[in-house]
Amino acid sequence: MKNMKLIIALMTAACLLIFGLWHYSDSSAVTDIPAPLEPITAAVAADLHYLAEELTDQGAYFQNLIANADGKVMAYSEELLEAFAAQIIDEKPDVLILPGDLTFNGEAKSHEKLSEKLHQIEEAGIPILVLPGNHDLNNPMAAAFKGNEYPLTESIAPEQFKEIYHDFGYEEALSQDESSLSYVVQLNENLRILMLDTNTPENPNRVSEKTLAWAETQLEEAKEQDCWIITVSHQNILAHNNLLTDGYVIDNSEQLLSLYENYPIICNLSGHIHLQHMAQKNNDFYEIVTSSLAITPNQYGILHLEENSVQYKAVPVDVSQWASENKIQDSNLLNFEQYSNQFFYDTGYRQAMAALTGTIASEQLAQFFAEVNTTYFSGRMDAVSWNEDIYNDWLKENNFFSVYLKSIAEDGFKNYTEISFDFNQ
Repeated sequence: MKNMKLIIALMTAACLLIFGLWHYSDSSAVTDIPAPLEPITAAVAADLHYLAEELTDQGAYFQNLIANADGKVMAYSEELLEAFAAQIIDEKPDVLILPGDLTFNGEAKSHEKLSEKLHQIEEAGIPILVLPGNHDLNNPMAAAFKGNEYPLTESIAPEQFKEIYHDFGYEEALSQDESSLSYVVQLNENLRILMLDTNTPENPNRVSEKTLAWAETQLEEAKEQDCWIITVSHQNILAHNNLLTDGYVIDNSEQLLSLYENYPIICNLSGHIHLQHMAQKNNDFYEIVTSSLAITPNQYGILHLEENSVQYKAVPVDVSQWASENKIQDSNLLNFEQYSNQFFYDTGYRQAMAALTGTIASEQLAQFFAEVNTTYFSGRMDAVSWNEDIYNDWLKENNFFSVYLKSIAEDGFKNYTEISFDFNQ
């Protein structure tokens, strides 16, 4: 009997050992981690909102329209893009990623002219990957600006988008989704980029079931090929401000997150909200939002990956240097950083003043709002001149601006222009 008990004990111990070893070897924490990455640098420019110069006469009507909009420096759309292209060519990143809202309002002429400029960058040896944004396709607001008129002009459909931008991601794609403008590319030996279109006419601000199924297939193949993955979308997967959710966060983002958590995804890159920002889910899923190139400080992101780490930093376009080198005698261009910052500030100031009509010390409150809003969009709330007394006066107003300022304060006084993290977990 004692011998039998000993045999059973030994057999049990052996079974536990075998099970334990098998369980360990099957652990996704070990076998699902791809090999470390070779060094690679990506530039990310969101929300260019380019307007072809042929579509505006720069007249009073146009100037008044943009002065009362959202602070985009549309009067210098051409020059800003030229300076950006020159800076990217000089920096020579391994890839340039453009996650949507390429044009002002989807004008066919703007798409065609932008494609010509992007070819100049690719001819310098820098591959480009594009996605459409919510402004880019079938846009009924596509128009020109002539005198006091706003004549509508041709926009484009998804089929035309793929044709115009064929050389910028679609030609080299490993796979293209049949029901959207999504695609996946192999960037280097063990890094793939999933460009996810969230702006189809049938499913605006949403990923369809067909596209989700296609994406899952691509993610599974990347995992099987021992590849890390960066995902890209125009709209956001995570909320970056409690007011910027409806129409900003992808409608079925939770479904998308549930899919993504099963794969070795480094981060998601997006734009859309024009805000320089970063967010994290469950301490592991990162989303980096690059602010609009068209608003101050007119910046793009540089993402450097090496082994199992990421470094991201926002970099302004030096338009003044470009203007000087090209001998352009325009004081706004030669002092572009100041001009663009003031333009955005003035837009916010006028809007705040309109909301504060009749309020005591309204000018002081409007100045505070304009400064905070400008700093917040730049991603540098750590550098804002915060006045708690004026903020409390704003809270008494009980309007959109006071609620918005509260959302900024709750977000925190952080620097969102740079981040470093490891992705080997």
